[in-house]
Amino acid sequence: MNELIKRIGVALIGIPLLVGLTYLGGWYFFGLIVVIGLVSQWEFYQIQRIKGYHPQNFSGLFFGFLILLDIQTQSWILAANILVIAIIVISVAELFRKHKDVSANIGLTLLGIFYIPTLLGALLFTRVFVNSVFPEIPEAGFRFILLHFFTIWTCDTFAYGFGTFLGRHPLYKKVSPNKSVEGFIAGIMGSLLIYSIAKQSGFLPINWTAAILFGLIVGVLGQVGDLVESWYKRDAGVKDSSTLLPGHGGMLDRFDSIIFTSPLMLMLAWILLQ
Repeated sequence: MNELIKRIGVALIGIPLLVGLTYLGGWYFFGLIVVIGLVSQWEFYQIQRIKGYHPQNFSGLFFGFLILLDIQTQSWILAANILVIAIIVISVAELFRKHKDVSANIGLTLLGIFYIPTLLGALLFTRVFVNSVFPEIPEAGFRFILLHFFTIWTCDTFAYGFGTFLGRHPLYKKVSPNKSVEGFIAGIMGSLLIYSIAKQSGFLPINWTAAILFGLIVGVLGQVGDLVESWYKRDAGVKDSSTLLPGHGGMLDRFDSIIFTSPLMLMLAWILLQ
């Protein structure tokens, strides 16, 4: 019961804050993405330290922030150059450290940059891009991202609920023994349901092809993203990425699916909505 109360309390504070900052957009939304991205990146590095590796926390977070800043200001050439500079600086910096597993330390530092802030940063451009596609729709970019968030939450709820009561066949036992094929299918159905409602209600002027493809991307790859993060944790022998959010685990635990699906949603929006 205490865990449930904690989960509800965090949700009652976190969800309105998330929605509010997303609605305000601009630098407010940027601040939200920076917090989610860099805290999740730090948690990823801590998971690797439990494994005995030593990624470069400061360098990784610094370059992760610069990538997000470049995306926010749409400085694409600068972003590409920052990634190249990051590889050089992080590689050279390892010369002055005393830890073993040099290649692993460099690789994990760079993976943290690519896996979390670079993927999550797609949301920053998505909001601007969707606004430009639907100039006649008030806050179209906000609606698109809010729909993405809400679909991820629905997918998780359907997968957990149906998996708990109806799950009989393990999905991927060595990674997450409690996840089932039945829950996985229910999560996809939940995602398709939300995008179907969005299409029918006119929340966004999308056709059925877009609604189905968006629903499938979130339903399938959102759950795959959760499995990927679970594999990192299981490999390190930890249950949660951190204890930052009482009853929920860490920031990476809460946003792993959103991180994984964000660039794919942007790509699909680029193809289907223009």
